[in-house]
Amino acid sequence: MSQTRFQKTAFHYLQYLALKAFCVLFALLPYRFSIFISRMLMGWTTIFFPNRFKRMEYDIARAFPDKSAQQVHQIAKDSWRNMGTILAEFIQLTHMSRENFKKHCRVTGLEKIQQAQGTTGGIIHIGHFTNWEAFGLAASVYGMDKAVLALRADNPYIDQEMNRLRNIFTGRTFYSNHQDKPFFACMRWIKKKKLLGILIDQNAGSSQVWIPFMGRIAAFSPITALLAIKMQIPVFPVQVRREKDGLLVCEIKDPLLPPTEYNAENTRRFTRQLIAFYEFCLHEDPASWLWAHNLWKREAEGERYLQAHPEERV
Repeated sequence: MSQTRFQKTAFHYLQYLALKAFCVLFALLPYRFSIFISRMLMGWTTIFFPNRFKRMEYDIARAFPDKSAQQVHQIAKDSWRNMGTILAEFIQLTHMSRENFKKHCRVTGLEKIQQAQGTTGGIIHIGHFTNWEAFGLAASVYGMDKAVLALRADNPYIDQEMNRLRNIFTGRTFYSNHQDKPFFACMRWIKKKKLLGILIDQNAGSSQVWIPFMGRIAAFSPITALLAIKMQIPVFPVQVRREKDGLLVCEIKDPLLPPTEYNAENTRRFTRQLIAFYEFCLHEDPASWLWAHNLWKREAEGERYLQAHPEERV
């Protein structure tokens, strides 16, 4: 880990001030109007990131070879605008009372989580769909005693502010890229019979397993499967959708139970099972996923590894 990566700089502070000003402004706007403005502004920003947008279109075309160029472009555009929606919703929700929050974000299947909380503990299994940040807030608002495993932002001022907002209704954050042995921190938390939220659909920089996702090899962290198998706890997939009226609905699915034997093969296969859930979601609504995140940046490396270790291909 670079010793300078997370150091504070004057430029970092200016970025932080800009974010704070943006948040204050958008918190003052009416809920739906703030989303409209944020989507429009985010749509314009594609001109500043042409290479990233082209890569999004490339990845979408690879994932959905049956779609036309026009359909691919529209999915990419809608996915990009969804980032604007996420930002406005997040700012607005963090400035609401718990009562008002529940008018804009609802959780279904809550009883499934409540049965695990305080008895076995469990892992909340979520991906970069629709508005995953809203569910993180909703978990606390609806009474879940949870922590999240997240990546620390390079800008320490922004990271501190994001951490504050994510846990504004209570909660805790463990960092997978800036904390000694996060696996054991997560284990200690789960041993208390609490809930841990993990975003699984992001590129793993180390300690990865190579799993096909939408037909291409990607590097995934096995931490969800490792924790579930090691501690024999349920994993609760969560699907977030946005209704036509803007209401966010976070649906907690039936728990997935891990294999009973702790070994590398079971870890890979259970990771594949977890990933398959979000492949299904992506086919249902491809524009809801965060295509701007380059999940396949290590695809060539993964293919070479699996050619040398065919027994690990799942």
